[in-house]
Amino acid sequence: MAASYQLQTLTRALDVLELLERTSEPLSLTEVVAAMGEATTIVYRILQTLEARGYVYRRPEDKRYSYTGRSSGAGSISRAVDVLRAAADNLPGSASTEQLSRQAGLDPHIALEILAPLADKGLMEQNVDSEQWRLSPSVMQLARHFLNNDDVLVRIRPLMERLHAETRETVSLFHRAGDKQIVTSVLPSPHPVRYALETGSAFPLYLGAAGKAALAFLPEAEAEALLRAHTLTALTPYQPKVSALRKELKTIRQQGFAISNGERVEGASAVAVPIRGGSGYPDAVLGLTMPSFRTSDDQLRQLGARLQQELRSLPFDCE
Repeated sequence: MAASYQLQTLTRALDVLELLERTSEPLSLTEVVAAMGEATTIVYRILQTLEARGYVYRRPEDKRYSYTGRSSGAGSISRAVDVLRAAADNLPGSASTEQLSRQAGLDPHIALEILAPLADKGLMEQNVDSEQWRLSPSVMQLARHFLNNDDVLVRIRPLMERLHAETRETVSLFHRAGDKQIVTSVLPSPHPVRYALETGSAFPLYLGAAGKAALAFLPEAEAEALLRAHTLTALTPYQPKVSALRKELKTIRQQGFAISNGERVEGASAVAVPIRGGSGYPDAVLGLTMPSFRTSDDQLRQLGARLQQELRSLPFDCE
């Protein structure tokens, strides 16, 4: 009987932790009780035990509870990534614990518990005088191995340099990361007026030539799942629509390249082609970006056809 009761208590405690972990805002005792459907005294004892063990934090000012992230599971990893991204958004400046916690959607106490091990691992730095936090330069070590050993970049770099010299426009390489397209290499245009995305910047797959070039050549079910999973949000006056995007993706698959005008950056135009590996799906995307006044849709299509031809001439499978 005692063993059965202990098991039930453990199950309830895990349920409370899961509730607090998936809730973005701290919850009051009343809210936890309502969500759990348990007696107040039982939930209160569980919360007291979890707080004493460091799994739950109770804010002194309003006695609301939040999950501390004390685990090696997905919840704590997700919170750490949110804190790192918040710190990155503040570069080249720094930010206080409170500011980072607001940006990451965390309680300051929890944010501090996450910042401490990140600092121990050398990913975050704190100024001892101002107590401000900033991302450590050592994070470059994480990207260095990828940037220096990316097989696609090694093979495509000579073509990027030649296109850059001949077109005098910005040449970029993109890699997909989930539902985003990440800029991994850029050769900026030498023109005084130019558009050059920063290495490491990320954009939704449904916006811009590079994102659509990747999205169009994914397995159809995967591409459709990505479209259904997100509300298409505009970054410029251009308004993306799912129905129009589906038709455009079909056209991109037929012609082999994508073009865009003012989708990610107002006044910028681009053309992009997928660099496909042995699977037939995109390993990366190669793109050209320029001011819209310096090109036209016809010229972009000509460039798209040229990029396809250039990729076919390389000594590796890319289409």
